[in-house]
Amino acid sequence: MSPALLRLLTLCVLALVYLFFMRVVQAVWTEVRPPRAARQPRAPRRKPASRVGRVVILAPEEHAGRVHQIADEVNIGRAAGCEITIDDSYASQIHARIFRRDGGVFVEDLGSTNGSYLNREKVNRPTAVNPGDRLQIGATVFEVSK
Repeated sequence: MSPALLRLLTLCVLALVYLFFMRVVQAVWTEVRPPRAARQPRAPRRKPASRVGRVVILAPEEHAGRVHQIADEVNIGRAAGCEITIDDSYASQIHARIFRRDGGVFVEDLGSTNGSYLNREKVNRPTAVNPGDRLQIGATVFEVSK
């Protein structure tokens, strides 16, 4: 093999290693970055209800019955900084948020790996939440109530 070809192959391998590490850093950054507070909900799928005031954990059994009040914004995830901390390996560090806007309550997935589900439908954008709705994050199921 000629020295020029060997040098070219070496540079290609280094470029691939560099791209791999950049992708790893990007994935880690996406997982640990704080949520954007400035996000505006886009076209809710149904009419928002302003009477929603708390979420109750239904599953898993060891946490069933816990009640969490909904303030202006509540983050849900595994991170200690979240207002609702869940011990679920399928949940991201900062997985989803529930927030009030324009007299309604909305839920938004914050780019989690496994997604959030409202009434068994995947949450792809800020979605209006009504009393009786069920939010699932991993194996943890919440019911929204007044």
